[in-house]
Amino acid sequence: MKRFIPTILLVVICIGGFWYASSKDFFQEKKEEPKTLLTLKQEDVQALSVKTEEQQIDLSRTDSGWEMKKPTAAPMNTNQIDSWLDAIGLVTSTKVVEEQASNLANYGLDKPVGTYEVTMKDGSKKGLLVGTALPIEGFSYVQVEGSPAVYQVSDQTLSSLNKAPVDFAETSPFKIENDKVQSVKVTWKGQTWTLTKTDKDKVAAEANWKLGDKELKGADASPLLDELVFLHSTELPQPLAQKPTAGGELKVELGLSVDGKDVTEVYEGKVSQDQVWLAKQGGAWSYQLPVADIQKLADAYAGKPAQPAS
Repeated sequence: MKRFIPTILLVVICIGGFWYASSKDFFQEKKEEPKTLLTLKQEDVQALSVKTEEQQIDLSRTDSGWEMKKPTAAPMNTNQIDSWLDAIGLVTSTKVVEEQASNLANYGLDKPVGTYEVTMKDGSKKGLLVGTALPIEGFSYVQVEGSPAVYQVSDQTLSSLNKAPVDFAETSPFKIENDKVQSVKVTWKGQTWTLTKTDKDKVAAEANWKLGDKELKGADASPLLDELVFLHSTELPQPLAQKPTAGGELKVELGLSVDGKDVTEVYEGKVSQDQVWLAKQGGAWSYQLPVADIQKLADAYAGKPAQPAS
C-alpha cells in the first residue's frame, strides 16, 4: 500500500492543478470585449461617402440640410442620413485579427469591397474599409482608415452601411400632416372622388368626414389619408423639368389648414407605360410611382374593397 501513496498523491495534485487551471480559464481562448471602431459627433460631420464595387454616393451638408453630390442631385431624407451616421458609430469588432497587418491583400483590404467615410468640420476623415469574408460565415475583415489593425466584424452590422442612393433620398411626394387636411379631391382617368372633413376643428381621427355623400368616422377616413402619405418611389426622384407631369391622368387637390389659413396644394401625375410621374405644382421634383399604386389609391376613394396581393 505504501508504494501506491506517491502515485495517489500525484493524481490528487494533478486533479487539483487541473481544477485550478480550469477555474482560471487557462484552457479557454479569451473572449475579446466588443470594440467600437469609430467615434464621432453627428453635428460635426460635414460629408459622407459610400463606395462599393458597384457605385459611389457622396453627400454634403449645406446651410439648409444635405445635398447629394454623386451620383446625381436628389431631395434628401435627413432621417435616413442620421440613421446611417448612427450605424457607422455602432460598428463594433468582435476580434482583432492582426494588430499590425503588413499584407493587406491577405484580407482583401488592398482593394476594399466597401469604403464608408465621413469628413469632419476640421477636415479630418474617419472611415471603415471592408475586405473579403472570413472563413467564419457572417463576418468580414475590416480596417479603420489610417490604422494598421485588421478586425473581425459582423456582416449584419456592415449591411446597415451599404446603402443605395435612393436610401438617402426623400421618396414620398406627399409630405402632409393628417390633422391639417380639410379635403382631398382625387381625379384619376376622368373620374373624381372627394373626401371632406365636416368637423373642421377636430383632429382627423376624431372628426366626422364625408366621402362624396357617404358619412365617415375618423377611423374610416384616416386610412384614406394614409393612402397618400404612404405612397413612395423606389427610384430616385427626377427634376420636374425632365419629367413634366402637367395635364396628366392624375390630379390630387389637398385643402389644408395651416396656421389658421386655408391653403390648397395641387399634385399632377402623368402615365408613362406602367409608371406614373407625380409632382406638386410649383415643386422641383417628380416622383416615379407604379400605376398599380395609383389605382389602389383611386379604388380606396371609390369605396372599392382592397384587392388581395398577387
